[in-house]
Amino acid sequence: MSVLGVLALIAGAGAAWGLWSFNQFGRKDLDLAHAEDDAPRNFLVIGSDSRAGVRKGDKGSGVMLGKGTPGGQRSDSIAIMRIDPGEERIDMLSIPRDLWVPIAGTGKEQRINTAYAESTQTLIDTIQADLGIPINHSVEVDLVGFQKLIDAIGGVPMYFPNAVKDRNSGLVVQKKGCMTLDGYMGLAFARSRHLQWSDGVKWHTDPTGDLGRMTRQQLLVRTALGQVKHLGLDDIGSLKGIVDAAVGSVTLDSNMGTSDIIELAQRFSDFDPAKLQTHSLPVTGHRTDGGASVVLLDQAAAQPVLDIFRGTSASAVTTTTEPPPSPGDITVDVLNGTTRQGEARRVSFVLTDGGFGTGTVDSAPDPTEATVVHYPKGGRAMAELVATWLGPAPKLKEDSKLAPGRVTVTIGDDFDSVSEPEGAPAPTDPTPADPAAEAGGSAPSTTTTTEPGWTPGAVPDGVRCG
Repeated sequence: MSVLGVLALIAGAGAAWGLWSFNQFGRKDLDLAHAEDDAPRNFLVIGSDSRAGVRKGDKGSGVMLGKGTPGGQRSDSIAIMRIDPGEERIDMLSIPRDLWVPIAGTGKEQRINTAYAESTQTLIDTIQADLGIPINHSVEVDLVGFQKLIDAIGGVPMYFPNAVKDRNSGLVVQKKGCMTLDGYMGLAFARSRHLQWSDGVKWHTDPTGDLGRMTRQQLLVRTALGQVKHLGLDDIGSLKGIVDAAVGSVTLDSNMGTSDIIELAQRFSDFDPAKLQTHSLPVTGHRTDGGASVVLLDQAAAQPVLDIFRGTSASAVTTTTEPPPSPGDITVDVLNGTTRQGEARRVSFVLTDGGFGTGTVDSAPDPTEATVVHYPKGGRAMAELVATWLGPAPKLKEDSKLAPGRVTVTIGDDFDSVSEPEGAPAPTDPTPADPAAEAGGSAPSTTTTTEPGWTPGAVPDGVRCG
């Protein structure tokens, strides 16, 4: 978001001090894939979780610092921006931090977020090896820089149809209507993975965790790009503020030449943010042997998305905003397949307290070794959501006799615990291909559910935000 805006404004102004400031950005020597002149390029954009520059007493410092400043290098967000000068097209791919993959050079499987903890190069190597996406350039922005950049563009206006909050990130929107997110609140919105929204009577929890957060980040990027465009390329005051905010907070790869970036930014100076193509990786929920809640790449469903960033296919990917199930959509019957008294009632109580509908509580007809979640036809996403509350990970089985919106948990001897997952995402299922979607090539198009989570709605007719 901020990088494209900074580059576009610098290119438009062409001021000597602007270029000098650009050359003051931090640099890293990285082994990157080569791209020919005028060829599409993939930019790895990393939102660093670094608290460097966050001082006690600053707005939001209590939320960001917590009990102290975490050590090491962590990514708060991982995205790939594919910029195609020839087609004047920009695609954005968000990568879940909890994606479980082999980490390059370690011989171990971990969350992809841990690759960045090793080094930026390790993250690049992991993406190239596991996803097959060549990385041509790298851009890193820290938390303070993100805040400063949003403030420098005058904030990001959004319409909220509900009051929302997230005590973990510090997000607070007290009532519905238009609100301009300043740097602190914009960062809180982008980092929110425990979001709650009010219907005016009660608060509801968005169960999608990191996946929902990625959807909101993509919306913030699109809206912020529009705000940058509205500033105008002759707004020198705003230009200076943006560049000054970026210096010290943005790190580029050492191969990114100033002249190349200026030329690229000039080509996209009139880019319509509404044409930004956003994508997310189709994933399924998984619980590791150690009990961690992570996501696995759905290899078959992900290929059309990956091909766009590999440059190997013209397959179209049409996204749908159909929301994933929430606890309130699901009634859970609980059967005790063990000899331990009260297990079914305990599980039902915790699930009900978490917002799930209360179903039947009874004994299973037969003893059960492994916990199973049965779901109706088309209801796998519901079962996956329920499964994130149970440990160890239960088996999932379809039962055509079950009514829509109802699942049955049969507790087995392996059952250990039931609790609300810590930021656990609700996995998405790919929906059938849509043959009506069109692309620039002859390959079939694919529709995938890639926009989970609660997001601000469209601005109502007659209302203007910003």
